[in-house]
Amino acid sequence: MKITKINVTLSGLSDVMFDRFIDHSKGERPPEQKLYLTEGNKLVLPADNLYAFLFNENPPAGCAKTFEGKKGKEYCRIGQSHVFIEPAVVPFLDGQGNEIIFNGFDERFWIHEGAPRTKASSGSNTIKQEMKKRPVLKLPWQLKFRILLIKNPLIDETKLYNWFVAGGMQIALGTYRPRFGRFEVVEWESE
Repeated sequence: MKITKINVTLSGLSDVMFDRFIDHSKGERPPEQKLYLTEGNKLVLPADNLYAFLFNENPPAGCAKTFEGKKGKEYCRIGQSHVFIEPAVVPFLDGQGNEIIFNGFDERFWIHEGAPRTKASSGSNTIKQEMKKRPVLKLPWQLKFRILLIKNPLIDETKLYNWFVAGGMQIALGTYRPRFGRFEVVEWESE
């Protein structure tokens, strides 16, 4: 089995918004509970969010479905068994490569208040959502992680790289995307 190891660094082009899911309760949660935080209040992005960026089949669609058309499902099937991302939680870094710590809403974080409109299932009407407060991380931010790609008939390193480049602008990370969470690939290095 041939495995390609790729070191990746993404650098933010826009602020990134968070809306971490906890449960289906209707009660309003404080914005800080919508962040992904680890011990010491370090801000992280679960690798599951990067998998969703690549292989999500439901709206918002990931790179495979967005860029591969009718073959998107096959790319998703192969990708979920042949692409691994480590670590399981990826720390957000500032412009100097230091881990970002959440110390409240200050010069690094702000609260977005908005009520986006969504389409009804019929597609003809729009539904105005309830006003929500969501936390937003300001620029600059980076994510550094490693991809393990097992050789397969559909997805190679070039395909993954192109997905990250195009997806960084068209799909993005976080919530309320691609208005928020846009990024560029600043490092892509195979071991």
